[in-house]
Amino acid sequence: MRSAARQIVVVPAAADGALLVDALAQARADCHAIDLRADVAAGRVRVNGEECVTNRRVREGDVLEWSPGATRGARAVGERLPEVVWESRSALVVAKPGGLVTVPDRSGQQGGVHGLLPAIRPDADLRIVHRLDRDTSGCLLLAKGLAAAQHFDRQFTDALVRKTYVAVVHGQPPDEFVVDAHLGPDRRRPGKVVASARELPGFRAAHTSGRVRTRFGQHALVELRPTTGRTHQLRVHMQTIGCPIVGDRDYGGEELLLSRLKPGYKLRKGVPERPLLARMFLHAERLSFCDLDGAAVDVECPLPEELAVALRQLASHDERRR
Repeated sequence: MRSAARQIVVVPAAADGALLVDALAQARADCHAIDLRADVAAGRVRVNGEECVTNRRVREGDVLEWSPGATRGARAVGERLPEVVWESRSALVVAKPGGLVTVPDRSGQQGGVHGLLPAIRPDADLRIVHRLDRDTSGCLLLAKGLAAAQHFDRQFTDALVRKTYVAVVHGQPPDEFVVDAHLGPDRRRPGKVVASARELPGFRAAHTSGRVRTRFGQHALVELRPTTGRTHQLRVHMQTIGCPIVGDRDYGGEELLLSRLKPGYKLRKGVPERPLLARMFLHAERLSFCDLDGAAVDVECPLPEELAVALRQLASHDERRR
C-alpha cells in the first residue's frame, strides 16, 4: 500500500485544458495512470476544493489536492483473479465475483478489480469503463488502452451497451414490467439512493424493464434490463415496486432462510440459522456491445456457484409445496 501524504499540484500553463489524470501524470511521472484514474474515481482528488470523480479538463492555476490511495498492482491476500470470459485486441470481459469492489474505496484498503488489472494482463493498459456494485457478480468490461476506453465510454454514455441482469426478488412482480423513477442521493443515508416519481434537484431519470423468468412460492427469478446506468438503479427500482432483491438489506431485501422455505423446519435451540446465501442475489448475466473494430459482441457470464445453489434450493422447496 502507498502511504504518501496529501499532495498539492497547481496546474501549469503547459497543462491548461488537459484532462485531470494527464495533469497529475505530468506532475508525478513516477505514478502509473491506472493508479491516478482509480484515485479520481474514488474521490481522492479535489479541484479547487471541490471533490471530482470524473476525468474532467483542468485550467492553468487550478489547485489539485490529491490523497494517493493503493498503488498499481496492490492485491489483498485471498483475492483471486476474475476469470476472463471473452477477449479481443481492444477489450476483455471478466466474471467479477460478488464481494469484490470494482475500484478502490475511499479507505484504499481493498484494491478490487483495479488492483488486479496488472495481474490479469501484465502487458496491457487495462482500463475500467463501467462498474458493478461490490456484491453484484458477473460481466465487467475492461478496455485495452485509451482509444478503446474512449470508444466504450461513448457506448455506455449513449446507452448503446445492452445489459442484462438476473435477480431473485421477494414477492411476485408482474410477468413483464417497466420502472421509471428518478434517482438521487438519500440525505439521511450517505452513499445510498432514493427514488422519486418526479424530477428533483440532484435527481436523474432512470429506466428499467424486466420480466419474470421463474416463479417460486415467495420469490421470483427476474430478468432486468436497465437502459440507464444510475447508482444502485436496479436495487432501488425493485424496492420501488415492492419486490426488493433477496439479501439487499440496504433496500428492503431479507436473507434467504431455509426456515422460511421448508414447512416444518425446526431451528436448533441456541444455534442461529445461517442464510442460504451470504450476499444479495444480483448477477450481471450478459453484455452486448460493438467492439472497437465494429464487430458485434454478445458475452454471457454463467451464475456463480453460490447463486446456482440458492436457486436450486428455491426450486427444490417450491416443488415440495406443490
